[in-house]
Amino acid sequence: MTTAHRLLIVGTVELVLLTGLGWLPAAHRFPWPGLIVFAAAFIAYAGAALLAGRDRAAPLDARVVWGVAVLMRLALLPLDPLLSDDFYRYLWDGHVQMSGTNPYLFAPSAPEVEGLRTAYHPLINNPDVPTIYPPLAQIVFLFIAAIGSSVTVMKSIWIAADLATGAVLVRVARATGRPEAVVLLLYLWSPLLVVEIAWSGHLESLGLLMLALAILATVRAREKTGGWLPGAAGSALALSALTKFAPAAALPALFRRWGWKAVFGFGATALLLYAPYAIAGDRLFAGLRTYGEHWWFMKGAFGAIEAVTGDPLVARRLAGVLVICVIAWTAFARFDLERALLWVLGTGMILTPTLHPWYVLWMLPMAALRRARPWLLLSGLAFIGYFGLGAYRETGEWLQPGAVRAALWLPFFAVLFMEASQLLSGRAVEREVSA
Repeated sequence: MTTAHRLLIVGTVELVLLTGLGWLPAAHRFPWPGLIVFAAAFIAYAGAALLAGRDRAAPLDARVVWGVAVLMRLALLPLDPLLSDDFYRYLWDGHVQMSGTNPYLFAPSAPEVEGLRTAYHPLINNPDVPTIYPPLAQIVFLFIAAIGSSVTVMKSIWIAADLATGAVLVRVARATGRPEAVVLLLYLWSPLLVVEIAWSGHLESLGLLMLALAILATVRAREKTGGWLPGAAGSALALSALTKFAPAAALPALFRRWGWKAVFGFGATALLLYAPYAIAGDRLFAGLRTYGEHWWFMKGAFGAIEAVTGDPLVARRLAGVLVICVIAWTAFARFDLERALLWVLGTGMILTPTLHPWYVLWMLPMAALRRARPWLLLSGLAFIGYFGLGAYRETGEWLQPGAVRAALWLPFFAVLFMEASQLLSGRAVEREVSA
């Protein structure tokens, strides 16, 4: 039996498990059996990754990877999102804009927009908080509203962006001499990616596509001197950050490596997209400030900092300083964009007080390109965050016991430290040999 046949079998197992997770009402119970079914799907994914990495003699057939990836998404596309209610906010922001109202001006519960309320209005989460989503997300929300405010259409757009990201990563892999089909499998077969995009309808795929395009632009820029590619990389990075802000942290490294063209591309794109919403003034970031000051979910290392300092505000500031130090280091060391993103987004993810499962998707392009086992593992462990979903449905309170948070974070840190020690040992051996 060839590797392609084995992969097809394992991929089919993952497809069946994810389909069951979405379609079978019995699998919708959390924490059990929902977490068990997802864990089985992740084990199948890990098995596929091992198979793909072992057979170095024969190139992996990308047609198998693409075929299974598309089927996984089509299987979950018709389903209503059950794991998250974020899509109601997406629909609301688009609906408000269709009326000619700036979405940053008023929270959904504000009396100024009472006349715009829809049937799903009571289901919008955090209705007293203005939108936190940046302009590119808002423009796409407006487009979705203009063509009918359909959840299926919205998810179809996210899936299209998701598959396009896979195609861009293949081009990055080809340009950098990495196994294309393996990178594609590690990205597109991720159970977390499939569930959060094709089922839950999260917008992350839009930002990930722009992130992948930014990485590709920098890879192409290495092959040429001058030209427009550094500016294109900055523009693509801005578009990613204008979906969710975190990728902007890689701008100093991009500037250090590619100069003012990259900064100009970033800044011009940001100004252009913010211009239609600028009338909101300081309200542009009101929702984001509330989020940054009060949200927390499945905190990892941040919880340890908070325990030591005894003050959540001090802990947030200290975590911010640590992230800034890493950003400065990536710029000083002239990291390329892919590596800088791995470091700055990874550090932010470790130190964040809020780690919703879909946030981990922002690490997936770099993890797939680099076969970074700690982050690939975290993409499976992150689903543990849904442990409290059942209690939330019954009581309105999302339980996050310490043991559950430990189950999410400790295996990740164990693998991370193991990889770091191996890397340091390898460097020590290299120094001894060179001496």
